[in-house]
Amino acid sequence: MIYEIVPPRKDTSRFSTELRGVDDVLHDSRIAAINIPELVNRRKDQGLAHYSPATIPPEEYAMMIKDYKESIVNIIAPRLTKDEFLNRARKILNNYKITNLVLVGKERREDILPGPDVVEALRLLRQERSEHVALGGICIFNRVSPPSAEYPSPGGGLNEPQRVLTKARAGCDFVTSQITFDAKPALDFLRGYHSLCKRSNASPLTVFISLATLPTPSILTLVERLDVPVPKRTKSRLLGNNNMGEESLKIATEVFQEILSGAESEGVDVPLGLQVEQIGVYNDELSLRLLDSLYPLL
Repeated sequence: MIYEIVPPRKDTSRFSTELRGVDDVLHDSRIAAINIPELVNRRKDQGLAHYSPATIPPEEYAMMIKDYKESIVNIIAPRLTKDEFLNRARKILNNYKITNLVLVGKERREDILPGPDVVEALRLLRQERSEHVALGGICIFNRVSPPSAEYPSPGGGLNEPQRVLTKARAGCDFVTSQITFDAKPALDFLRGYHSLCKRSNASPLTVFISLATLPTPSILTLVERLDVPVPKRTKSRLLGNNNMGEESLKIATEVFQEILSGAESEGVDVPLGLQVEQIGVYNDELSLRLLDSLYPLL
């Protein structure tokens, strides 16, 4: 399983404090790798979107924890020109010796950015390094989008199984899901992806199911602002409980149980992994308790 930690912001004086805050995570033998997202600030100027780093580069944080865990570094590919993207990826692979990368697309579909889309970026890196590197992507279970140059589809709206299959054909090895608070979209995706792979004679990628706790109403507001769907019944259950963190732990465990049992009972042949996301710097204790609850199920 993998564990996602947000890198610190640019105040380097806080590095030692940040590392102490995740000390238990770094020494937990159940965690195979640390997934480090790339967070950016988005602004619009004269109709054009601009992304600027909100934290230190994830590869820099990966070097801070390299003695503890294997790292997975995320890169928002379109925000860099093709040459900048390749130069950065080469530095990560060759200088930093990090061989697990997740390629992320733009924040909003309408944004116009200078760099390669995810599928092109996957192809570029797979040509650059044909083996000994694991390339990942993002999966949003309930996403349906119009066809595009990145994901062509003659049949109209493009669903997530089709997008993941396209990424796989471009060189993707695994996908990590958006945080999941509802088992139904996950199971719908897994059924559809299983069937599509059978029809296409393709081997399914490993899908890491991302789960998280929501300790406070402000964290709930944050994930909703990031367009993570939270069902109304789940939101009511969280806000109606005196201990929101404990209730969110129960909900995440129930969701994972339902996904695993549903996939098994229906014979869905898609390799599953687990990603626990730590939302908030001081939420590591509750996140590790979520790991305690989920790991035996996996």
